[in-house]
Order: sequence, then C-alpha cells, then structure tokens
Amino acid sequence: MSRKWIAALSLTTSVILLSGCGLFGPEQTSGPQPIDPPNKPIGESKEVTINLDPDQAGTTGEAAETVQTFATPVYMMDPDGYVVPITLNLPKSEGAAKQVLAHMIQGGPVEMLKPEGFMALIPEGTKILGMTIKDGVATVDFSNEFKNYEAKNEQKLIDAITFALTSFDTIREVNIWINGYPQEVMPVNGTPISSLTRENGINLELAANAQVGNTTPITLYFQGETADNSSYFVPVTRLVPRTDDKAMATLEQLIQGPKDGTNLFSSILPTTKVIDVKMENGVATVNFDDKLLSYNDGKANPLAMEAILLSLTENTGTGQVQFMVNGQMNVMAGDKDYSKPVARPQQLNPKKM
Repeated sequence: MSRKWIAALSLTTSVILLSGCGLFGPEQTSGPQPIDPPNKPIGESKEVTINLDPDQAGTTGEAAETVQTFATPVYMMDPDGYVVPITLNLPKSEGAAKQVLAHMIQGGPVEMLKPEGFMALIPEGTKILGMTIKDGVATVDFSNEFKNYEAKNEQKLIDAITFALTSFDTIREVNIWINGYPQEVMPVNGTPISSLTRENGINLELAANAQVGNTTPITLYFQGETADNSSYFVPVTRLVPRTDDKAMATLEQLIQGPKDGTNLFSSILPTTKVIDVKMENGVATVNFDDKLLSYNDGKANPLAMEAILLSLTENTGTGQVQFMVNGQMNVMAGDKDYSKPVARPQQLNPKKM
C-alpha cells in the first residue's frame, strides 16, 4: 500500500462555510461597459446578519443589517504553487462575477478570508474597469496594475481567472483587456490568452506516456493538505494520450494517482479496478470492483467518492454519477448513501474558519 494512500485514510473533510462581510465597489472607467447580468454561481445563497456598531450588538433598532450572500469558488495559489478553488460567501450583488474577481486581488478583501499560506494572484492595486458578458463570453478590462506580476505566476494567473469566471453557468469563455485595449498575449511572459476556456486546463502536466500534439486534457481532483492537517481538492489537468473515452481515461488516471515528487495524494486504493463506465441521460454510471469498499467495514472512502464525482462531472459534462460495485448499487461511504445518482457538490473546498 502506497504512503500517499495511507496518508489519505487519516484525513477528514472540512465542510464549514465562511461568511464574507464587506461590499467591494470597483471603479467604473473606460473599457467594456459594466454589464454584468445575474449569474448562477456554483453554490447557494444565504442571509447573514452583520453588526454595524459593535457597541449596539444585541440591542434593538438599526444595530444590525441583513446582507444577502452567495457561495462561490475563488481561485488562489496554495503553498505548493497549485491554483486551487476555495468556496467563500461573498456579498450578493448584480455584479456577481466581478465580485469574485475583486476577491482575487492581492491586498484586497480576500486577505482577511484566505486560508493560511494561500495567496491571491491578481496583482495588488488592480482595478476592474469594466466587464461584459455576452453570448457566453466574459470580457474583463483590468487597470495597468494588472501587469505587475512575476513571470513564473503568469500561467497560474490565467488559470485562476479562467476557472473562477467559468464557474458561472453564463460564462464559457474569457477575454482579457488592459486599460481599454484587448490583449492577445499576457504582458510579462507573452502567453497567448485569446479565447480562454476550461478546455485549456489548470495546473497543467503531461502524462509520462503522452506525446505533445497528440493528447487529450483530463482534469483530475487530487488532494492537498493544510498546515492543520485538513485536506482540500486540487484540480490538475493531465495531458494523456489522445482518447475518445474521457470517462474511462478519467477513472484510470485518478486510480493511477498524482505524479511522484508532488505533495498531492489520492484517497483511491491504487488496486481498484473499473469494470465499466456508461454515459446516459446526463448520468455517468461507473461500476467498480469491491476494492472501492476497502476503506472501512465494507464502505467506500468519502474523499475518494468526492474525487471521482468531481472529476467525472468535470470531464464528461454529466451532472450526476451512479456508483456501483460488482453491479450492485448499495454503496455507502461513511454515513452517506450512494445507491442513487449523486450530483456534483455545490461547494468545493469550503473555507474553514
């Protein structure tokens, strides 16, 4: 049994939601007009009560204000240099997508919310001058401060912006402008940035047996570990030998696990076998052998199930996964029943307070 898999068994999932407090109003100047229609982010809306005057807490009158918030992933860099989604509760406004970007700026409101050791990637002082969303394409105009980043972080910055915005169901593609001018390449290292989509990947790596120019991108969800030993999911896009069966390739690469030499690990037993996987009516039905149930008393590892669910829905476009073991649907993971199709989690890596 590998050390990485053993480590995974000792971890538990943190599912505690963070409430953001404080509206961010970006300056509106030149560039695309700030047309930012209502979007549906990954997550749920909720109401939180904010005390406006600490000295009046618990009294009647206008001591507190109820603020509508929404839960959505904000992408930042973890201590190992991976771009990672962290679900935050942000103040709800008509400019939901703009709110997400505002909480990815160094020195901005995210500094009070981000986990220890994580770093925002949009350079400090950057302003969002405007944003349009039309026909699935988001065009964002940043101020000149956007150019003030290190070359080594250029691709990470691209990945963070692209995946954060395409988390909204109204956005499938991203264009970047700077100070009112469209950009074909990034300003520091010259990385091409026309038509940015999730197909471009995140935390990109090449499989050992793959040849550049003859590959298929597969985004896998492995795990990282915080300083307090909590685990979180890290999306890694692996370029594998070209294939038309992305579902099977996803499962095979998940079982293979992260590359050696990284701090990532997997909760899936490496001897697990996939009997078959089928796609029908928006549901991916995957049939494993009984190694999937080797975690605890005939049950599956909850973290392994979530990694499979995230990865399959990411790569196949299906909304749900039906788990089976040796053709049987009575699959349990901890206290959760997986005997029926399960939808992708609405909140990914909720921030622990």
